[in-house]
Amino acid sequence: MMQALLWMDLSDEPNFGQPVLAWARQHFPNLAVFDLDTRSEEMLQHYAVRLLQETPGTIVCLKAGEGNLNQLMPLLEELLQPQPQRHLLLLGHHPRLSRMLHARPTIRHSAVADEEELKRLLLQLIPA
Repeated sequence: MMQALLWMDLSDEPNFGQPVLAWARQHFPNLAVFDLDTRSEEMLQHYAVRLLQETPGTIVCLKAGEGNLNQLMPLLEELLQPQPQRHLLLLGHHPRLSRMLHARPTIRHSAVADEEELKRLLLQLIPA
């Protein structure tokens, strides 16, 4: 079964070259890695929705920030659909997103404080 990592940067500032993604590509060469942010074009978001629909074992990393969540609503709607094999990881503190996730107990999610904790959790979630 194919497994994927979807990285969503919710910050408002452009941030290219995510170190966690480089680390994931190095440690898991067979993992499909896809990243986007609040400024990503609609077509890119459409591809991310398709990835989520076609790859049930997707791990989604949401990097908290002050970006406009409304820009990502179609994608967030898909993320909030129950999918037993999907796991959402919230890096940092995002009150609105935390409330959305806690209101849906069927969605597997974890909060992580920093990138090192995120890497440890990815090592547990992704088969070697």
